[in-house]
Amino acid sequence: MRLRLCSFLAVLGVCVLSTVSAQAQEKLSWKFTAGESLKYVVTQSTDMQMSVAGQKQSLTMSQTMDMSWKIQDVASNGDVVMNQAIERVQVSSDGGLIGGFKYDSNDSAPPESAIAKTMADVFSKIINENFAVTMKPTGQIASVDVPEPLVKALASGGGTSVMNEETLKQIMTQSAVTLPEKPVKKGESWENTQNVDLQFGVMTISSVLTYTGNDPSTGLAQITMKPTISIKSKEGQPQQVTLKKSEGGGKVAFDAATGRIARSDMDLTMEISIRQFGQQVEQTVKQKTSMVLNP
Repeated sequence: MRLRLCSFLAVLGVCVLSTVSAQAQEKLSWKFTAGESLKYVVTQSTDMQMSVAGQKQSLTMSQTMDMSWKIQDVASNGDVVMNQAIERVQVSSDGGLIGGFKYDSNDSAPPESAIAKTMADVFSKIINENFAVTMKPTGQIASVDVPEPLVKALASGGGTSVMNEETLKQIMTQSAVTLPEKPVKKGESWENTQNVDLQFGVMTISSVLTYTGNDPSTGLAQITMKPTISIKSKEGQPQQVTLKKSEGGGKVAFDAATGRIARSDMDLTMEISIRQFGQQVEQTVKQKTSMVLNP
């Protein structure tokens, strides 16, 4: 009888431990319903310190983009087709070679500075244009379709050096955080790599993401991000860029119940050396980026 009781308790203990282990795992995946709409605000602030021929300069810039995600279709495997659009852009700058200026795509008054006029010319073609984006439940972007009339309009307007088809695809691709395919326990990590094609080269951002548990006050899953950055200059370009040092990190608050990011924040500091036409430019760039879901 005692042996049977011990065996029963042993089995019960295994069942309890299995249940606790399962409860400790969190399934983190994006969830959508056809016909719903989401709005995100992406804000980026940049503080740049430069040394050019022994002369020090500083530049501060902020950019805010209001984005909408309109869900068109959700497949049985969770893949979603959505229309993403940039509804508003606000940019302000102070210092540096370009001087101070402000631009707001909602402002009906014509911009005054040459830089703001260039931005207005480019963004006026992009604002409220729908980009067909296919995204997996992990957040991985499978494809981005840029409307052909928009591609032609940007090329004809001479804005290809500022914004083109690949730049737009990168903006849409980088707006989602990639999640693990399987449920994760507290402390487990996964990796995500993004390549950003720049005019002078390719920047690779390899991030280690770690699930650190749920915030008891909000119930949101907390994820930390630790990026490693590298830059490879393109051959034949007059501008050769060397990344001397980079550091930073970020956090994501993910609502596992509704399947979407509530907020993400990333801070980066990079020390960059640029050689162009025989001149050496040293830069320290501090950048803060946030993505917040509008209720």
